[in-house]
Amino acid sequence: MTGDDEIVYQRSFEEPLDLRTGLESAGIEFLDIDEDRTVVIHQQAIFIVTVTEGSTTTAQAIDVELWEPPADGRTDDHETILAGFVEELLATANRSHH
Repeated sequence: MTGDDEIVYQRSFEEPLDLRTGLESAGIEFLDIDEDRTVVIHQQAIFIVTVTEGSTTTAQAIDVELWEPPADGRTDDHETILAGFVEELLATANRSHH
C-alpha cells in the first residue's frame, strides 16, 4: 500500500466521546499506542484511531485509518468498513450516556 492509497475517515462529535469506554462497551479489541492513537481490531480489520481534538477520554474529533482490510475476503469498500466501525462505536457510546 502506498501513501496515496490510505483512506482516512474523519469524524467530529457534538459531545465528547470517551474512546476507551466506547470500545470496551462495544466489546471491540484495542491497544493504546500513545495518548492520541489507538490500534483497533474490528470485524477482522485493523484500524488506527487518532484523536485529533481532545484526548482519548474526551475526543471531540477522530481520524480512523484502515491499516489492514479484513482478512475474510469481504469486498466492502474501505469507506464502508470505516464508517461501519465508527457508527457501531457511536451507537454503543450513546447508549452508555443515556
